Amino acid sequence: MVELTPTSTEEQKVWTLHVDGSSNSKGGGAGIILEGPNKVTVEQSLKFGFKVTNNQAEYEALLAGLRLVRDLVAQQVSCNSDSKLMVEQLSGAYQTKDTLLQRYFHIASQ
Repeated sequence: MVELTPTSTEEQKVWTLHVDGSSNSKGGGAGIILEGPNKVTVEQSLKFGFKVTNNQAEYEALLAGLRLVRDLVAQQVSCNSDSKLMVEQLSGAYQTKDTLLQRYFHIASQ
């Protein structure tokens, strides 16, 4: 789980992003929950129109969540994910060796 913890004076402005992606033989999708100040909550579910692996689905969920954050002009965000691989790659603990995941990694890191 990746989390950026704000200082107490910033807590009122912090949005919390929860992302989860999954795939199986029938397709893939993602769930996104963005919780904002003043109990504002935005939920989205996505169904991918293309084949993805579980790891790709996790990155797709993160990127969709980050686009939502950008669209809502949320400036301080704490992001949570259950994808150990993605979290460790983004924190620098794991290398990103898969070519496609490297693309996702670079986009998510910007």
